[in-house]
Amino acid sequence: MTARKKQPAESDLSRYWNSKLRIRQLADDYVARLNKEELREKVRKYDLEIFPTICFSRQIGVGALELAEVTAKKLGYRVIDREMIETISQTTELSRVSIATFDERYPGKLRELLGRILGDRPFDMDEYTRHLFTAAFFLAHMDKTIFVGRGLHLMLPRHRVLAVRCIGSSRFRIKNLVSSLKVTERKARTILSQAEAEQKEFFKKVHGKETAPPQEFDLILNMDYVNQAVAAEAIVMLFKSRFDDKNRTRRK
Repeated sequence: MTARKKQPAESDLSRYWNSKLRIRQLADDYVARLNKEELREKVRKYDLEIFPTICFSRQIGVGALELAEVTAKKLGYRVIDREMIETISQTTELSRVSIATFDERYPGKLRELLGRILGDRPFDMDEYTRHLFTAAFFLAHMDKTIFVGRGLHLMLPRHRVLAVRCIGSSRFRIKNLVSSLKVTERKARTILSQAEAEQKEFFKKVHGKETAPPQEFDLILNMDYVNQAVAAEAIVMLFKSRFDDKNRTRRK
């Protein structure tokens, strides 16, 4: 009998970032539902609007994904986390179906649309950023979505976003990683350090930012002291008070 080949172990970071959701299925569903002709017409008329959405920014290990999932259940929304948005923007047919739709028929429109949304904010329009922005924009356009991570509150139309920042002490976050990943405290510290370094590099490259200034957000939660259920209720209350009935339908 031939011995089964041993599979390579996950890296520490992949263990942290792995999503529990069915990422590939969602990515395939996104591509299947995208109506290219309808999209082209909307781009031509600038008739592109997104559902009101919530974008969670977080320090690593605060439990923002879990908080987003609780919030989503209360609102009837879906959650798109960092792993999922990366999968959709990089490993599906997104470039052929979405970005090509912009560029082939309406050269320069994607950059122009991005300029209209972002105003004077600096933005490096490299290929990765184009994929990330397009994926996030059309996911928010197609369905009621809550995003966790990747600084998408800086990319999506700000008047349609409730931006929430979740923070916590190192001690609190390490404790969370020990519990969720079933690792030692020493390993949790290593994972936290690696993940924070990657996050910092991403924000510097894509958003040109070293920090997350408080004025970027509508709400900042210190998860050391805020119960998750109470935090979700507060977010839902703020979201509904801001968007009222507009969160049920797209703005015409």
